[in-house]
Amino acid sequence: MLAVGPARAQPGADAWRLRLESGALHRWQTDIDAGGEVEVDAWSVRFGADRAVAPDLRLGLSLGYDERQYRFHGASGFGALEPWSDVRDLRLSGSLNWKASERWNLFAVPTLGWFAEEGADLDAGQSGGLLAAASYRVNERLSIGPGFGVFSALEDETDWFPVLAIDWQLSETLALRTGGGFAATRGPGLVLDWRPTERWALKLGARYEKARFRLDDRGIAVGGIGQETSVPVYLGATRRFGAQLSLSVIAGVEFAGELRLEDADGDLIDKTHYDSAPFGGATLDLRF
Repeated sequence: MLAVGPARAQPGADAWRLRLESGALHRWQTDIDAGGEVEVDAWSVRFGADRAVAPDLRLGLSLGYDERQYRFHGASGFGALEPWSDVRDLRLSGSLNWKASERWNLFAVPTLGWFAEEGADLDAGQSGGLLAAASYRVNERLSIGPGFGVFSALEDETDWFPVLAIDWQLSETLALRTGGGFAATRGPGLVLDWRPTERWALKLGARYEKARFRLDDRGIAVGGIGQETSVPVYLGATRRFGAQLSLSVIAGVEFAGELRLEDADGDLIDKTHYDSAPFGGATLDLRF
């Protein structure tokens, strides 16, 4: 998740902050335009740690793992190809949050990832990239600024996308912020965050997501590449249990879903869209 806003000194800020997140998500079966159906189950776990190494500089490191279990159905068309099944992702990320001045805050997240179908070598799905942003504190309620993401991808493809770094406190309980995604997904997003009480928060969000991964040595595309893109729109609710533990549930619909299958050289074999698909899930967040 891309965080924005100045890194303010807090009591005990020189101590380590640890975070453990785990979640699961199901996307219900939906029709594929080129024939067949697809559904997805996903789960993830991530451990992170960060620490202030100077009054205005905080560094961090996180390690995450997730799996997506694709289930294709159909007697013909794209679904009958069963182009991939269980996809794994291992991701190592750093973070830098620097309060450059009273007005400017700089944030960067370098990432190294391995994304491949079960049965394929994780090293064959290696990629790396960087998320970075600079936010300007307009006043006590608004910080905003430009950002970008750039990631290497399989077969020499490079992804670049702009990011809006924003933290806008619209009222005492309502804020508009840059949003994050589930597990290994990446792309720009925004979330409207309403906190009517100290224990409850409700969210409305949307983002662009892309996953690109190496395939195994079986099936129609031996050692090839699978890719999925979509635009999920969701509602979420979070219940806090003290300062350390929170439970969140989420439900929404994925729009503009596309599936793409390439051979080992990155040449297109087939691509298709799928219908809007409902999804739901839950995450557990422990901070200590």
